[in-house]
This record gives sequence, structure tokens and C-alpha cells, in this order.
Amino acid sequence: DQLSLRSKLLLGLGQGVEGIWITIGGFYLNKFFLESCCIEPVFVAIIQLCVGLFDAFNDTLIGALSDKTRTRFGRRRPWLLFGGPFMAVAYVCVWNRLPLETPQEMKMLYYLGSYMAVSLGLTSIAVQIGALVPELTSDYNERTIAAGFRVIGGNIFGVVFAVLHTGLVGPEAEPESFMLSAVICASCIWIFSWTVFCGIQERPVVEEVPVSTGIVTEISLALRNKAFCYVCLMYVAGPTAVTLMQSNIALFCKYILEDEAILILILPIVQGTALLMIPVWVVVGQKTSKRHVYMIGGCLLTLAMSCLNFIESTSAAVVAAAVIGVALAVPYLVPVSMLPDVVEADEEMTGRRREGVLAGLFTTSLKLSATAANVLTNFTLEQAGYMAPPSRCEAAGPAALAAPVSVIDVQPVTVRQALRWLVGPIPAALVVLATFAAWRFPITPEVHAKRRSGRFGAPESITP
Repeated sequence: DQLSLRSKLLLGLGQGVEGIWITIGGFYLNKFFLESCCIEPVFVAIIQLCVGLFDAFNDTLIGALSDKTRTRFGRRRPWLLFGGPFMAVAYVCVWNRLPLETPQEMKMLYYLGSYMAVSLGLTSIAVQIGALVPELTSDYNERTIAAGFRVIGGNIFGVVFAVLHTGLVGPEAEPESFMLSAVICASCIWIFSWTVFCGIQERPVVEEVPVSTGIVTEISLALRNKAFCYVCLMYVAGPTAVTLMQSNIALFCKYILEDEAILILILPIVQGTALLMIPVWVVVGQKTSKRHVYMIGGCLLTLAMSCLNFIESTSAAVVAAAVIGVALAVPYLVPVSMLPDVVEADEEMTGRRREGVLAGLFTTSLKLSATAANVLTNFTLEQAGYMAPPSRCEAAGPAALAAPVSVIDVQPVTVRQALRWLVGPIPAALVVLATFAAWRFPITPEVHAKRRSGRFGAPESITP
């Protein structure tokens, strides 16, 4: 039940779509809303909250619809065919900076609609990539390797396009630069989706006796699966910690380290180290178990994130970035590799293959992590007294813009202290919670082997 190298590479390419959005959106979108679009933090928080609620509905719905899709292209591939161009257009719209004089409410409505469209397009692609893995292979180690290819693909394309975005936009953050970056990234999102559509082949669907169940029943059945609940908790708490750090690191560099340009060095160090460590974590997972990988990586990540609260210099920040990068992939790699095992446990419990529903709920978990992180960030900054930078958000003339302004005086002490907590202690506490969930995850290699031999028989008899 081995996956071909071509299939693994295509899964990694498909994951690159999510990697581009998660990395660029994670590091830059919140700062783009606050300091380029000059939207007040409370309105940014409302945008993030509404998108999160929208995700809770659309991910599960698209997963359920893809399970019931029947076309000559298969169940999953048609969603890639139409999701690619849809997300590409939405991606360009969300990075379009409206004129500064646009009312705050109008900005909020525009970016809310654009952000929802990106989320819908991303779901149409990401859910299918996640649902394809358990359909293509039932081997425990092959799924771990496939997860490694997916996370490596997401990280590679995330790093490459985030560095490209940073280089194109620069400290000046001109609207034309944002649009150029958006068009390049959107074109690649479209190309990646269609490449996976053309290159990967689904297995024939074994028709089941139709079962009439509503979406609420589908969710209820999933939540009865203890393994699924634990893996979703891991996929909420761990990525929320990472997203909190990502969303605030640009502001941290600007207002704490007083060196906004250092981000172009920190970003490739974090992501590059994470990329290099993925094969190491895959090997550790094969030698021990997925649970042990998370417990080791979670402890290391907790320690490194806790130290961010005390960092004052750029050199210390670079060292911390490298240490964080060592374990950064773990909160993504391990849950992704556990999902196919959970799908089998769900089939044993319900008697039906429901990859789409479970992958949809799983993708919802990841998006909820981003929502929780960004809502917490913006409400915290609002309460701390965040002030929009005058050089970008006020209609000042050339003389005013040329006047010397101390960057450390732009934000009050309360905001700087809030930024420290948002990149350090709070993410560390969330990683501890995710590590606990990994410790409690019930599907070990031994349990998986017993399930296959007892429930399914020989590996070659397994049908998707």
C-alpha cells in the first residue's frame, strides 16, 4: 500500500497553497490591516471573529459535500479545479489597500468579504488534500511520510513566498508592492491547484448504501470519537500558539527590538530551520510514535517561546528564532499524520467512510486557531491602547513625515508589554495544552496494527 513519489510530491504541492496563505497571512495580514490599511484593532478583531464563525460552517459543509460528490473526475479533484481560480481572485482582493480616507466601517465590510472568500477557496482546496491521504494509503508509516511531504511542501512554499513578499513590500509598504506580491502568489495558487488536479488519481469509490444524516448528526458522530477530539485539540492549541507568535512578531520587531528590518532575517531562520527538521521528526516518529514526537517537540517549543518575554536584543532574537524553528513543524506535522488513523477509527465506529467531514472539521480546527489568535491579539492591543502609526495613517505633509520620531514612543508601555505576552508566555501555555492532548491520544502504533489485522484483515484487502 505504498504511495508513489509522484503522489507524495503532488500532496506537498497541494499543501503549498495552504502554506502560502498561512505563512504570509500569519506574519503579515494583521500588520497589513493595522498599519497599512489603518483599520482600528476592534474592527480587525470583528473581521477575524466573523471569518472564524464562517469557517466553522463552511469547512464542515464542504467536507460533507465532497464526500457526496460523484463526477468522472472523482470526489475530491473537481473542488481543486474550481477552488484554485476562486481563491486566486480572492487572494488579490484581500491585499488590495483601500484609500486611507475610506470610512472604517466600509473598510471592515470590504476586507470581511474578501477574507471570507479566501477562506472559502482555501477550504475547497485544503479539505480535499487532507481527505485524499487516507484514500490513497492505509499504511501507518506511509501516512507519516505523506504528512512529512505535505508539511515540507507547505513550509517550502511558505518560506519562499513569504521572503518574496517581504522583499517586494519592504518597510515602505506601498500599495503597488502589495498588489504585485498578491498577483504573483495568486497565480501560483491557481497553478498549484490545477497541477494537483491533473496529476493525482483518486481510487474508485466503493458505493455505500445511502445514509440520510444531517450536518449536525455528522458533527455529533465525529465528536464521539475520542481520538478525533484529541487531535482537533492539538490542531487548535498548537497552531494558535504559533499564529499568536507569527501575527505579532512584526510588531514585536518594530516596537520591542526597534528594528523592523530584522524580520527579513528572522523569518527564513525560523521557517528554514523548521523545514530542515521535518525529516528528522519523521524519522523520530517512525522509531517511536507520533505521540512521542509531539511531547518532545512541545517541550522544546514551550521553553523557547517562554524566553521571548525576556528578549531585548536582535542577536538574542535570532538565536531564539533558530530554537523555535527546530520544533515549529511539530504542531502541524503530527496532527496531520494522525488524521488518517482517526478516519479509520471513525469508519470502525460508524461503518462509513467520512474523510471529507473529518477533514473539514480538522481544517476548521486550524482556522479556529488563526481566528482565536488574531481576535485575542486585536482585542488585547485595543485594550492596551494601540495607536496607528502617524507616518502611514495620517494625512501628513512631507514636512511632518520627515520629522524625526522615536519608534519606541509610537506605542505606550502597555502595548509593548502586551506584545511580549502575545509572543511568549501565552503561546507557551497553549503548547503545554496541546502536548497534554498528544499524551492522551489513544491510537498508538500497536493499536493501529491491531485494528488493521482485526477489523480490516490483510492490508491489500482495504478499500477506500
